[in-house]
Amino acid sequence: MTLIRSRKTLAVGGSAAIVALLAGGWGLAHAFESPAQREAAATAPSPLPVTSEVRVGDLTRRITFQATVGRTGLMSVALPAPAAEPAYVTGKPTSAGAPVTAGQVVTEVNGRPVFAVTGAFPFYRELRRDHTGPDVRQLQTALRDAGIPTTVDGVFGAGTERSLAALYSRAGHAPPTEVAIEEDRGVPGTDATPGTGAAVDATGAQPAPVGTPAPSSSAGSAPSAADTSDTEATSDRPIRRRVVASPSEFVVVPTLPAVAAETPAVGTAASSEVQLRLESGRLRVTADVPVLIAETLSEGSTGTFTAPDGATTPLTLETVVPGGDDDAESRVILDAADGELAADLLGAEGLVALDIETVQTGSLIVPTVAVAGGGSGEAHLLVEQDDGTFRRIPVIETGQLDGESAVEPTDPDDLAEGDRVRVD
Repeated sequence: MTLIRSRKTLAVGGSAAIVALLAGGWGLAHAFESPAQREAAATAPSPLPVTSEVRVGDLTRRITFQATVGRTGLMSVALPAPAAEPAYVTGKPTSAGAPVTAGQVVTEVNGRPVFAVTGAFPFYRELRRDHTGPDVRQLQTALRDAGIPTTVDGVFGAGTERSLAALYSRAGHAPPTEVAIEEDRGVPGTDATPGTGAAVDATGAQPAPVGTPAPSSSAGSAPSAADTSDTEATSDRPIRRRVVASPSEFVVVPTLPAVAAETPAVGTAASSEVQLRLESGRLRVTADVPVLIAETLSEGSTGTFTAPDGATTPLTLETVVPGGDDDAESRVILDAADGELAADLLGAEGLVALDIETVQTGSLIVPTVAVAGGGSGEAHLLVEQDDGTFRRIPVIETGQLDGESAVEPTDPDDLAEGDRVRVD
């Protein structure tokens, strides 16, 4: 045991001696290091060359801003005055964002439909058989625009009455009617002529309120379009149920089709102060930008719209609408460069990137600092070679923009996309 312990002690002591000897040698070498060696050790290594890759592209200044997809034609039209008081919105067949076409029911008041039709002015009277005038012509045009064949002649005749009845029938509503007792001229069932009949009910009273269905042969059933000119015998004169056009059941807008932007909620008190808001026209991308930026834009500039899902649509700047004297912003309107914007983009908010200045297109682009002796004189680039050295390549600088230059090499084989040029 004593012998083994002695051998271990000897091994440990020998190792310590060796370490001490090596440390002492390093210390002596460091102590005798020359000043030149110390200076060389303290000097930083030479920096590696800084290079940048040559790309092919356009030398273009671009701005970005947030924008929204919508329709540029916003129309606010008042609901027609109700036929009776009180009046409330009782149905909302058309919701915000839904399309609105000519002859479509956009709301219901007191259970009666309100049709959207095209025209230049609101209807101002109840129209009935033998009426004439610009309002009759407008009604006939509206019926025709709604897809119901109608002669437009400004005279409310049998054809107009049938077309009006067809409009209501298509919407699932009974048309408003009145009972007219006419002079019997020996031809039962023929249309009355002006002044030959009076609009009264079957008992000789005043006409029933507009919107009241005419009596029918079976209780509880609404009259069909074919029933509207039936003849009933009473005394010596025939009775006819005539379809009339009530101004309370038509909201007139300048143009259709459109998209509902806001419709009155069920329960709203109906009056001419209640607004129906419609959007018309093509889908556009719009944004409000500072006036200083708007002044740099020009019609026809191109760019892109990036939707929230990342989808990109090419755009063209259509117009810039200047703000008023007190406005700090102008409205920018852009359209799809090809075709139309997708319908599912309506209401989307995204990013517009718009090119406002293009110096060169399809050029070799390098950082301007890489071009030595640029401008109108001779210029050159230092292009890195495979062995890490650099070769001087003569070039012509054709344009500068925002720290980049478009260049053309004197020899086209001297410079290509992906080469690296020295920039330090």
